[in-house]
Amino acid sequence: MSLTPIRYSVVVPVFCEADCLVELCDRIEKVFAGIGSSRDFELLIVDDGSTDKTPAVLQQLTRERSYLRVITFRTNCGKALALMAGFQYAAGDIVITMDGDLQDNPEDIPVLLDKLREGYDLVSGWRQSRAETFVRKLGSKIYNAAVVFTTGLKIHDTNCGFKAYKAEVTKAVCIYGHYHRYIPVFAHLVGFKVGEASIPNSKRKHGTSKYYTFRYEGLLDLLSLLFLHRYGLRPLHFFGTISLALLVPGLLALTVMIFRHGLYLLGFGEEYILANRPLLSISVLLILTGVIVFLTGFVCDFTLHHQIRKIIKEIVDLRIIRKTDRSSH
Repeated sequence: MSLTPIRYSVVVPVFCEADCLVELCDRIEKVFAGIGSSRDFELLIVDDGSTDKTPAVLQQLTRERSYLRVITFRTNCGKALALMAGFQYAAGDIVITMDGDLQDNPEDIPVLLDKLREGYDLVSGWRQSRAETFVRKLGSKIYNAAVVFTTGLKIHDTNCGFKAYKAEVTKAVCIYGHYHRYIPVFAHLVGFKVGEASIPNSKRKHGTSKYYTFRYEGLLDLLSLLFLHRYGLRPLHFFGTISLALLVPGLLALTVMIFRHGLYLLGFGEEYILANRPLLSISVLLILTGVIVFLTGFVCDFTLHHQIRKIIKEIVDLRIIRKTDRSSH
């Protein structure tokens, strides 16, 4: 008897959420039963090095529920790597991600799926009536406004973990550190169609948030993402520009000083001793720094040269149309 192919994969990263897991599984199972997909969905829970009863609860649940698969990290590696592990092992054509603390309501999965069917490659949740403090809400608004301004992606809640993707998006993204916040931005920048759907946000039932209010790392990750998008395939253009900005004034100043010193040695002009000039040290420093920056870009370009064929395979959507054998006509 052939196995039913998996159509939907739900990826849930968890860290010390033992009290939520049974209810989470029950509600997700009920949702897919309600849309007639009780046999073609899977739930992948990624245990990100939990130190509470989460591993024991998951072990028991896997014995009881055939749709459940568990990926376990030996130590806490962060949400981004947990999502990447889920993406790597997800078998579905459509992937849904959500947090394991039950602030995302599994009952809203059909809302994301309906929006995805409108032609989007990724649909991000837009949390309404967020169960957060005023400071967190204000920080989120400032953060999202900065993302819209710098990337042009006009969605209201980039950091919402409740998303639905076509599988090709999850295969294209590469996230680590805190890059999970920018999955919609990454998808947008590489050409996928990104949309959003309004969803409610519930209060946390158990435990406390694992994230602190002010996270400056997000700004650094955004700058890194924008840099990689703009200069990732032409690093020498970035480093070369900076190198020229240092080399040109340094060389000009050094040339002028050498010229004036030469005139003095030949008996023309006023006394000009090159060794006594602080500007000499500054110009030499500019030149050396410019050379180092240029060599950095050169090494990056050299490395890229040997990786470009692999990169093309990853970014091109290749469809080969075979010609019909003329002899058959």
